[in-house]
Amino acid sequence: MSELTAKALSDSRSFENAILERDMRMKKAGWIVAALAGLLLVFALAALILLLPLKTTTVELYTLDRQTGRIERVTTVGEDKLDTSEVLNLSQTASYVKRREGYNYFALQQDYRETQMFNSDEVNKEYLDWFNSPDAPDAVFQQAAYVVTVEVLSNVPSEGTGSSMVEMLRIKRTIRKVKDNTETYDYWTVRMTYRYFPQKKMTASEREVNPFGFIVTSYQRFKEKSDE
Repeated sequence: MSELTAKALSDSRSFENAILERDMRMKKAGWIVAALAGLLLVFALAALILLLPLKTTTVELYTLDRQTGRIERVTTVGEDKLDTSEVLNLSQTASYVKRREGYNYFALQQDYRETQMFNSDEVNKEYLDWFNSPDAPDAVFQQAAYVVTVEVLSNVPSEGTGSSMVEMLRIKRTIRKVKDNTETYDYWTVRMTYRYFPQKKMTASEREVNPFGFIVTSYQRFKEKSDE
């Protein structure tokens, strides 16, 4: 084989090797691009799945009391519903108002004593002044002549300042005359602020009544002009 022929064969092999190497590089690049595209698709699908709960429609159930006209949202304690702190706040504020605004002469001493366990010093002074005035409940309701029961028609929390929280309640009082069982009604709006002070010093019996240190820091009541 001549030197010229050998050189031609060598150049041919070098060219073929270059073509093969180029093809290998292109195939490798193609696989890399395909893999990256696959990863992007997986990430896009994952993001879509994560966003799906944000697009769901929330259905809430409300009930209507045909006698009182009270509309209430049906809730459960747990995921996407009322949390335990909100439930506790609703319970504590409603219980306090019912105890303070209700009246039963034979339970008056207990209600009087227990209400003070939930009062700040300022609120308690106002409470004691009320009982020492001509408008004291036992004077207005002539000791055992009347019984007053309280129904909470609405209980709406709002943002407070500092550590205090604010609650607005609308209540209906049923005032029953014991002698003949006749009933009258009136409606009140109550605005109260409160906070929790679990480190407050209390006796064991007081802690049984107020285990979380629920303290009312202000209390105002406004009678509605016209009864319903």
